Amino acid sequence: MFSINTKAIDKLERELSAFNARALPFATKSTINGTAFKAQEISKNEVKKKMVLRNRFAQQSIRVNQAKGLRISTQEAATGSIAGFMETQEFGGTESKTGKHGVRIPTSYSSGEGLGAQPRKRLPRKPNKIQNIQLKKQRKKGSSRKQKNLIAIKNAATSGRKYVYLDLDKSKGIFKVIGGKRNPHIKMIHDLSSKSVTIPRTPWLRPSSLQAQRSTPRLYFKALRFQLKRLGLFD
Repeated sequence: MFSINTKAIDKLERELSAFNARALPFATKSTINGTAFKAQEISKNEVKKKMVLRNRFAQQSIRVNQAKGLRISTQEAATGSIAGFMETQEFGGTESKTGKHGVRIPTSYSSGEGLGAQPRKRLPRKPNKIQNIQLKKQRKKGSSRKQKNLIAIKNAATSGRKYVYLDLDKSKGIFKVIGGKRNPHIKMIHDLSSKSVTIPRTPWLRPSSLQAQRSTPRLYFKALRFQLKRLGLFD
């Protein structure tokens, strides 16, 4: 473990201010930016650990705005994401949908984790991804909802199609038809039952920032020592 006595930092700061005060803002700027980049590094790991990622964009969206000036009182760096959904993950929120279908929620069965896995920790398998599913338009007249569902399942099993949209009594969504022609049954792949879904808080930035701040004294010590070395005042 690398620990730093604050008295050592104070000593280096006094020496740098005494011999070349103009070098001090370079040290503070380096420290602020170093802390921000440390927060970025930790955040990317937090996101990978806590979230189910469709691709690398969530991690790549985490950027740093560096401190640039040499006026210490105005030096400021910021770590954050350019993706709006990352703010929702940090603070929580609500996703709503208008129209016939509700918010699409992939089930844990779609990812191969089984129906009872909560929460889902993996992405849907490639065949179960919504962009890879083709649905046949169903008849609108001449049948009750129950009859329509039975016909849709039977037709899918007979034709070899694996996916159907079903509106059941208590749920609706996209289902996978399994079991073959003789004994077809269904497993929900994407749930479309809810018009509104609460997105729980998954803090990724605040804990990363707090953890990064622990490295600030070490970064400042190194930055002060670097500036003193440049002046030939530190071996």
